[in-house]
This record gives sequence, structure tokens and C-alpha cells, in this order.
Amino acid sequence: MQRLHDDSSRMLGYIEGLLSYKNTQNFVLLNPGPVMTTPKVKAALIHHDMCHRDEDFSDLVRNLRIKLKKVFKGNENHEVVIITGSGTSGIEATIASTVPRDKKVLVIVNGAFGERYVEVANVHDMDIVELNFGWKNTVDVQAVEDAIAADPEIACVMMAHHETSTGILNPIHEIGEICHRYNRIFMVDAVSSLGAEELDVVEDHIDVCLSSANKAIHAIAGVAFVCISNRAWEVINNNKPRLYYLDLRRYRKYAVSIEQTPFTPAVSNFFALDAAVDELLETTVEGRWAIYRERNEYIRENFRGMGLSFLTQTGSESHGVTVIEVPEYIKFSHLYNTMKSFGFIIYGCKDELEDKYFQISNMGDLPRETIDTFLNTLRFVLLKSKSEYTGSVEEFSSAIISAVEK
Repeated sequence: MQRLHDDSSRMLGYIEGLLSYKNTQNFVLLNPGPVMTTPKVKAALIHHDMCHRDEDFSDLVRNLRIKLKKVFKGNENHEVVIITGSGTSGIEATIASTVPRDKKVLVIVNGAFGERYVEVANVHDMDIVELNFGWKNTVDVQAVEDAIAADPEIACVMMAHHETSTGILNPIHEIGEICHRYNRIFMVDAVSSLGAEELDVVEDHIDVCLSSANKAIHAIAGVAFVCISNRAWEVINNNKPRLYYLDLRRYRKYAVSIEQTPFTPAVSNFFALDAAVDELLETTVEGRWAIYRERNEYIRENFRGMGLSFLTQTGSESHGVTVIEVPEYIKFSHLYNTMKSFGFIIYGCKDELEDKYFQISNMGDLPRETIDTFLNTLRFVLLKSKSEYTGSVEEFSSAIISAVEK
């Protein structure tokens, strides 16, 4: 009788939670993570309670590691480990586990996340060679090669693929070839590029590549994963640990021996990630790349039609984030709050770009209808701010729809 009472109470708790969720306001997320997720990914969060030391969880981890390797385009010379934590946990695990104590790390910087790598390396008292190209600028490949060639003490090179703070894609293929030629370990932050941009750890000579669940993979925040080559493992295994929780060797030991994690994982997030990766592979990795290219080009075309200006026009812009100058006739805080009142979350820029530029991410589950509604709403808000339109948003939307149909 007690068991029945417990089960009934638990079910009532689930129902109350779901009802409570339905009473909250929902927003369309246009920030660069966490992103909009599909019903399948959300549904994966509801599952039978599972012990993370049971063989059923091992089956989940095993299959997830195999599938993630396909997304990275790794081969038999690569191992994927999964960490409960944000993308930054993967960054710290990568830098602190890989860089030898008696060698240098070259950090390539052209935005906020490049600066974060320097911060992480400094926390661990590393010998850093910083190659800073400044925000809004692309990476000079020849300058990188010159720096590597000039200093044989540089053992590792760290850079972002997609520097999310500025929306610039960095030349990982070219830098990877240089690192391969000079026998340096190449570490890449693909947190906001994996799934959205062309990336192949084999073809690009990436030794350690990290990413996270809640961006172009379309899963839930709280899980990071790292794809590591055998060549990098040889270096990692010879390093004295700087970390406990984020020691990559510890994750590999548990993954290879029992297909588990060394510490209690975010079990439900693993289920959601598994569902999201299944959806990605059903589309195919190349298919997801194509979706992002088409989606981003469509959004940028509409922004141009609104008379908006971009932070950069280098030809190396990402397909997941667009960085836009805040028009002079509106403050970002007003734009943000007004768009939120209509159900859309846009994103402010960091540091020197704050209040001058804003970001629109097209990551996540964003059907064309949702994108069109956002674009029409943004048009309305901007026109209202310029006092060029006095009607309602409903009238404005009807006029837009009529114009499109004609």
C-alpha cells in the first residue's frame, strides 16, 4: 500500500511540474546558446530513473560517444569523452590536461573567447605566447606560422573555430596544417561551430577538439565533450595532472573501461544530447551545415533590407551568429526589452562591443515561420522607433504578409 502511495505522489509531482511549466511564458531564443530544442529532445528529459553506474547507462554513453565521433568526423585514432559542465569546462579540461608543464602554449586571440583561453592558462601558471589580432580582425595565418617556427618551446596551439563574440570563423584548416607540419598539438574550441560549420578533425589536423551540447547540436546546456587524437593522448598521458574533476585522463579511463564517467553525470542531459545527436545524424552532418548556410544567408539578406550594418564584412563570418550595429535611433536596452515583450530574446555583445552591437543567433530548432515572425517583428520595432509607422504590430504583419503574397 505504501508503494502505491509513493508512486501516486511521484506522478502527481510530475503532473504539477508540467502544469507549472505550461503557465510560464515561452520565448524564442535568438541568443547563441542555450538554443531552441525540438519536442523529441525535450521529451528525452523525461525517462525512468537510472543509476549512472548501471550497464544501461553504459549503453547510452557507448552509443553517444560513437555518434559524437561521427559529428567530429573522427576515426579509429580518436576517442571522445563526455563531461558534465558548460563549454568552458571543456576549454579548461583541454588546456590544463594537454599543455606540458615545461613547454609553452600559443594562444590565438581575436575576441572574447580567445581572451578566455589566456585567462585559463594564466590560472594554471602556464608559459603563454599570446598572438592577439584584435577584435573584429581575422587571423593572419603567416603570422601564426612565423610564431611557431620561431619558438621550438611551443608545444600546443589553442584557438577558437567560431569566435562567437564577433561572429568570425577562424582558419582552422590552415592552422592545423601548420601545427601538423611543425609537430605541435592543435587544440580547437568548436563550442559554437560543431554542427554548424565545416569541421573535420582528421582533414583539419585537430588533435583536441571540444564542444558543448547547447548550441548547434541543439541539445540541453550542461554537457561538454572532447574529441582527442592518439597523438594528443601520448602528450596528455605524460603530463602531471593540474586538475581533479576535469582531468581528461580520468574521463578516458572510465570511458574506455566501463563506458561511464568518473563522477556523477547529468543523466537527463545525456538522454537529451543523445536525442539531439540522433536528429543531427538523421539530417546528416553535411545537411546540417547546409541548413545553417541557407538560414544565415536568408537572415542577413533581410537585415540588409532593413538598412542594418554588420560588425564585420571580412568574408569569414560564421553561419550561426550575426553581429549587428545598434541603429543610432534606438538604445540596445530598449530594443532588447521591446523584442522580449513580443516573445523574442536577442543577445547583447561583450566588452568593447557592449551596447554598440547586438547578436542574432540562428542556432537551434528555428523553423522558417518562426524566423519570418521574428524578422517582421524586428522591422516593426525599428520602424516604430524611427516614428515612421503608427499602426499596430498586427496591422504591420498583415501588410507584410500581403506584400509577400503579391
